[in-house]
Amino acid sequence: MTLAVRERLMPVGEFLDWLPDGERWELIGGIPVRMLPEGDLHETVKSNVIGALARRMRPPSACRPAANGRQVRINDRTSYRPDAHINCAPFSDPMEPLIQCPVVVFEVAVSSLDRDLLEKRANYLENPRVEHVVIIDAQARKVHHFVRGDRKARLLTSGDILTLDGTVSLDIPVAEFFEWLPESA
Repeated sequence: MTLAVRERLMPVGEFLDWLPDGERWELIGGIPVRMLPEGDLHETVKSNVIGALARRMRPPSACRPAANGRQVRINDRTSYRPDAHINCAPFSDPMEPLIQCPVVVFEVAVSSLDRDLLEKRANYLENPRVEHVVIIDAQARKVHHFVRGDRKARLLTSGDILTLDGTVSLDIPVAEFFEWLPESA
């Protein structure tokens, strides 16, 4: 769930300078949109994603997993804050608010599935560095995997393997994203 604040249309650079410390915002079409706090289901699945990535990605890889905090620039008036991502850029300015090479982005959907599948998926793929968009339906325990250049999404369930190939090559059992959840979550 989100809350839009309409002051005036902002470009990404101005939005990044404006961002309040410690608050979670995205810029959508020039409008700052505050992201509401995450619930237990969202937080657990996001943590599981980071854990699954961290178990598979080890130094000296040029790529590394990270949780939300920084933004993926989509265009001049839109930037998103993914729940998790794989960044393949060298370390740079520690205060840089943009993810420089977000080859894989993960969104955990609890109440935002339609928006994530329709709007965010297409917009993320506008960034030429994004190779994979992974949208996790936390309630249905399904994963929607989109690959740049592929018109068809891959729908995965707990018995399947998420295969990322390209700049990063990983195989992750989808069931790992749903660990720690009660049977009827």
